[in-house]
Amino acid sequence: MPFRLALANLRFPSTPDESVALAEQAIARASIEHAGLICFPECFVPGYRGGGKRLPPPDPAFLDRAWSAIAAAAASAGVAVVLGTERVVGEALLATALVVDRDGSIAGFQDKVQIDPSEEAIYSPAPGLWSTMASFV
Repeated sequence: MPFRLALANLRFPSTPDESVALAEQAIARASIEHAGLICFPECFVPGYRGGGKRLPPPDPAFLDRAWSAIAAAAASAGVAVVLGTERVVGEALLATALVVDRDGSIAGFQDKVQIDPSEEAIYSPAPGLWSTMASFV
């Protein structure tokens, strides 16, 4: 049985809120194109902090709302999502991928464990290979 994968090749969002809106639009479009899964770039929500981009400080409350909105969009579209995002764990900011099933349930996170030297002032490496990833089927 064929399975279609969508790769979200989107412009850099001008604000964290816009990153969520662009992601929701891309998820809806993936459904129209009959994709079963859409994958987003690294740290798309709220926006990648490297490369001289200026973003507000990390905001766990914003991220929780963003993830809920993405999960609702996934459920509405019937499309699974791998969302490049970030999360705050203790004092550490992690680059991660949020995995959402097509019913909108959050399957887990895959945290980045190897950080490029250019990212070390921004992101922390996760403590293990499979930090908090739940099974995803």
